[in-house]
Parts: sequence; structure tokens; C-alpha cells
Amino acid sequence: MEAASEEAASEDAASEEAASEDAASEEAASLEAASEEAASETAVVLAEAASEEEAAVEAEPPQAVMPAARARATTAMQIFLSFISMISLVFL
Repeated sequence: MEAASEEAASEDAASEEAASEDAASEEAASLEAASEEAASETAVVLAEAASEEEAAVEAEPPQAVMPAARARATTAMQIFLSFISMISLVFL
């Protein structure tokens, strides 16, 4: 009788261990699926951002940059000429 109860207890322990392993493998599979889904969502977001950036670059004509560059060059030239005139006043 005692051997039968020990055998039943060991069978119960084995079935609980198997159930625990099954739950762990299901959880691992679930985590892997969630990780793959997050990776694919990240790839989609990055692809959308890249396409939006490309569209913005294509939409902006190169001529739009020229006025800003011309204004910076004019400002730099004025500062340079002002500096030169100050130096020439000091040495005269």
C-alpha cells in the first residue's frame, strides 16, 4: 500500500513537472513571438521615417537653400569688412 502511494506521488510530481515545463515553453514561445512582432513594428516605423525624410528632401528644391546661403555669405562679408576697417583705423 505504501509503495502504491509513493508511486502515485512520484507520478503526480512528474506530471506537475511536465506541466511546468510546458508552461515555460509556451511562455518562451510567447515572448519570442512578441519580440519578433516588436522587431517588425520597429522596422516598419523606421522604413516610414526614411521614406518621409526622402520625400521631404525631394520636395525641397535646391534653389530654396540659395537665399539662406547668400544671406550668410553677405553677413560674413560685412563682418569681415567691418573688422578690416576697424584695424585700418587703429593703425592710421
